[in-house]
Amino acid sequence: MSKRQHILIRARVAWAILLCLETLCQVSLKMAGNITGAFDFTAGAFAHALSTPWLWVAIACYVGAFAAWMTILRESTLSAAFSTSALVFVAVMLSSWLIFGEHIGMMQWLGSLVIVCGILLLGSDDAEEAAVHTPPSITGPGGV
Repeated sequence: MSKRQHILIRARVAWAILLCLETLCQVSLKMAGNITGAFDFTAGAFAHALSTPWLWVAIACYVGAFAAWMTILRESTLSAAFSTSALVFVAVMLSSWLIFGEHIGMMQWLGSLVIVCGILLLGSDDAEEAAVHTPPSITGPGGV
């Protein structure tokens, strides 16, 4: 396997991990919110929230998503990575429908289609080129 193929596989795995962790994080926060109820920024409210396992799942997801995001940014251009991260909106919407039975109207379906089409258009130039992008030197030209 070439170095380029290895980088592409690593970037795709990181994207799958990021999408799953970001979606699970939002679902976990919703579950924690359902359990804790109204939050009033008192010590008791914080203690109650911290006693909820779903909050700890969300925190763990944030840490894992951070690691995946760092891998993505190392392997991709910032403009391509940031625009592609909008897929999380679609995944969270679908999860809210599947897990919580939330209604998804025609406008939300249409918006999701627009997001996906936009991502495809933004990444259509050369996805492989973005995945093997070498960032410029921080020190500038001549190593200074």
